[in-house]
Amino acid sequence: MGRYGFGLYMSSISQCRKTEIHTWQKNNILKSWLDIDEIIDSEEDIEYVPVENLDKLPDGISKLLPKKINHSGTIVSWKNLDFTKWKTAEGLFTNVESEIGRMYRYFINEGSVKIRFKYFKKNGGNFKLIEEQVVRPNDPLYQMKNTTCPKPWDKKPGFAEAETDKITLNINGKKREITLKFGIATEEFRGIEEAGGNKPHGKHALKNNGVSFIRSGRELELNKSWNNPSESRWRWVNAEIHFEGDEEMDNFLKVPTNKQGADNLYYRDIKKLSEDKNLSEAKYWTYLEETDYEEYIATVISNKIKKRLDSMVATIKEWRKEKGKKKPISGSAEDIASKYRENRKNKTKQDKEKEKSSKEKRLKAMMERLVASGMDEKEAKGLATMSIDRDISTIITAEEISSPIFFDINFKEGQYQIIINKKHPAYLDFFNLLEKESDGKSVDEPSSDRAIKLMLAAWAALEDESSSINSEYSNQLQDIKIRWGQIFRDLLSSENTN
Repeated sequence: MGRYGFGLYMSSISQCRKTEIHTWQKNNILKSWLDIDEIIDSEEDIEYVPVENLDKLPDGISKLLPKKINHSGTIVSWKNLDFTKWKTAEGLFTNVESEIGRMYRYFINEGSVKIRFKYFKKNGGNFKLIEEQVVRPNDPLYQMKNTTCPKPWDKKPGFAEAETDKITLNINGKKREITLKFGIATEEFRGIEEAGGNKPHGKHALKNNGVSFIRSGRELELNKSWNNPSESRWRWVNAEIHFEGDEEMDNFLKVPTNKQGADNLYYRDIKKLSEDKNLSEAKYWTYLEETDYEEYIATVISNKIKKRLDSMVATIKEWRKEKGKKKPISGSAEDIASKYRENRKNKTKQDKEKEKSSKEKRLKAMMERLVASGMDEKEAKGLATMSIDRDISTIITAEEISSPIFFDINFKEGQYQIIINKKHPAYLDFFNLLEKESDGKSVDEPSSDRAIKLMLAAWAALEDESSSINSEYSNQLQDIKIRWGQIFRDLLSSENTN
């Protein structure tokens, strides 16, 4: 899978100052080592790799091995660690499983490789086994079973396999093939009732997002150049580039000596590249094919991946248009506002109304509001039932109001019913745009839409608290709200005429 011996010493010196190797075949045992301090402190130039013949493995190693060991094997020991980031067994395993489980996932999944993690504690001259775990595959296409993905998705696929694409190329007169695999998250994985971005599996997918380069079954790199970091829904789509590695293919794709990537594979913006050459896109493709075949193939790969990923993300956006606005989720503006009400010490008039009102009355009041906003009765009942079951007492809708007001507040059965005026110019020019910008984002990501909704919920709480203390002050707030909406409308109208 690599150039023999290169990865061993490069990975070792990046983590520790001394590396020891014990390797054996039957009774022939050899020891070698690389000691940075020994090399630096030596008065002579050390230009060779030391090798010793041993009669037996050292006790410190043999005590860690099973009583019956294979006829051949190799032990690599890192000592005097100075650059290792992970200090605990738990941290080491979590990170090793994530990285190695992803790099070797195809071998682990098919059973040709098994990687065990054992944690020992030294007690005198003996070692006590504390924990043993097997490294599971970490699959960015979420189609393998028994993976590192959080439950229940560790046991079942989260992505649907999309149609593969094959690219045939000619290298030194030989036909070679590159396969592009794609996956798109199922509706259940993305979240039907609640958006899945903030769930453990959604966060797992975000870390795994990128195009994976697979050389002879082993991952070289998870490349993020195709990703749109500002678009959270990209976590729900992924791609893999598969090819069989040898000297010719490695040179063509510019796979470096350390086998940690393919330098000729990354996203190309075909529009910008053609503009830089003052060519149309069609003429740029012809120019590439005639002048630089390697770059032409790499650009073909880049273009196919980008088009497929864009298409799949567009599919998810269309799906979410109908789902996202109808399901109150943990961390939404409605949920945050409702929890604020629950936790405040001084209970208001509406808090007391909510406590007196029955579940049936609160359900009916919320359903009526949702139906008034244009939702059909079946969907309104489902959303209202879910909201009441979760004790959500704030609802935000958009309706047409014959008034200059931008938003209105109704208090019904102890609920805050916040109604945004669809007729107000701010709805189309401002609020509606924020909704679209935030659509599909997970609740742990910044959202302008949620922030504005919380601002309106804060006003609702202010009206509620003021009416519980001083009715005259409450009336003044109503007048201010109407006048503020008028000024807001006039400013937007003025902006449109200039």
